Amino acid sequence: MARTEGGSGVIAARPVLGATAILANTILVPFIGTTVKMLAAEGLSALEILALRGWLTFLLLTPLLMLRRNRAAVRAADLRAHAVHAAFAVSTMACFYFALRTLPLVTVTAINFTTPIFTLLLASLLYGDRVRPLGWLALAIGFAGAMLVLRPGMDGIGIDAMVVLLGSLLAGGMNIAVRRMPARSTNYAVLFYFSLAGAVVYGLVGGPSVSMPTQTQFIWLLGLAMTAIAVHGCIALAYRLASSVLVGALDYGRIVFAALLGYLLFDEVPDVLDWVGIAMIIASGLVVLRLSTRRPAAVAPAT
Repeated sequence: MARTEGGSGVIAARPVLGATAILANTILVPFIGTTVKMLAAEGLSALEILALRGWLTFLLLTPLLMLRRNRAAVRAADLRAHAVHAAFAVSTMACFYFALRTLPLVTVTAINFTTPIFTLLLASLLYGDRVRPLGWLALAIGFAGAMLVLRPGMDGIGIDAMVVLLGSLLAGGMNIAVRRMPARSTNYAVLFYFSLAGAVVYGLVGGPSVSMPTQTQFIWLLGLAMTAIAVHGCIALAYRLASSVLVGALDYGRIVFAALLGYLLFDEVPDVLDWVGIAMIIASGLVVLRLSTRRPAAVAPAT
């Protein structure tokens, strides 16, 4: 049993459900990357994809407000906590969609595995969590692994790769935000406010450039929106119901599916240095996660 930081009740953690959610996520996330690359090949810009995906996601979630418990959850939710989470989530998604246009799927996925490192750093800077010497060593190994994947030359690191690193930093903030979400903010409320923020922000920024999608583009966009809802639902369940060590360890399975999809669909083949760098990032992340002593916040039953 664990008490939430929001002080809104006591409920047992459910690690089996959390583990199941993150395992589903390891399969779903690479499909998002694949769909974004397909839409880019269809001629849609990152802003157009974000705007159309934001609108579709919100439209798909809105009918669920017909359920009384969902309406009550939206009204009772901690709006400040949702605003913080949505700000991180909307920003990190924009970074990855932008980078996926040009970078190999496995490269983006590998760099994204620096997120546990940034999560640890943010927890240390923002909340005073102590970082052990082994933790700093793990951070150094993870950084070295990222450099092997990125391989900056005389001209430095490409802008797309830097955007992925920024997205990983923002994803670390998103993970902290969702783990500190008060229990009264149900998983539906998390999805609802995140999708609302995405629809508004991406609509304002990318809306003016959006043209009517073709039938093929619409099918890909609808699949993207549905998969995105499932992904963010799985993330909310996993990080709120299971330990960070368990979630992080299982999440590294994403690299297998990303590499497979990149090879089958886009002829993307990581070289030896890529795999060495990926292995270093994964090892670093696993050490960072193992050093984490923070227990997950308990939550209200998922909706």
